[in-house]
Amino acid sequence: MSGVALSVPFLARLARELPLVRYFKIEMPGTADKLRALIEAGGGAIAGPFDGEESITLLADLDAGATGTMPSALLPELIKQVLEHHSAGRRGEAVAAYGRILPLINFENRQCGLRATKTVMAAGGVIASAAVRHPLEPLHPATEVGLLELARDLDPVALRWGK
Repeated sequence: MSGVALSVPFLARLARELPLVRYFKIEMPGTADKLRALIEAGGGAIAGPFDGEESITLLADLDAGATGTMPSALLPELIKQVLEHHSAGRRGEAVAAYGRILPLINFENRQCGLRATKTVMAAGGVIASAAVRHPLEPLHPATEVGLLELARDLDPVALRWGK
């Protein structure tokens, strides 16, 4: 995303030579392939190979050996279910859980960015305001409606939703 590509041999070398470098968030096209290569090259020095991009490619990355993800704060409890099912060898259940949340993950990532969490929390009564700071623009009202429709169906943080 930054335009700087860090090679697998370089990352593996970092993990082997610097004891505090053990966790890697891989966020790029073809993440699963890079995760596989990193895990193979780094072996035991790679303590935490993580999926990036708010879990858009989470299932493929878990299949490649990722042990976690770096999502937004919008739906951690729902992503946790995917991780638990997958790590316990219940791939079918992981696929089903992921299939339920993927529309919200995609909507958040491609339409809202970090504004999604505040919007959902404000609508659910968790925080008082979804106001964003410069340079972010507020969500378009139609985008907010779409986000909240998906979030209400999933109820990611057991929100009140004015009920």
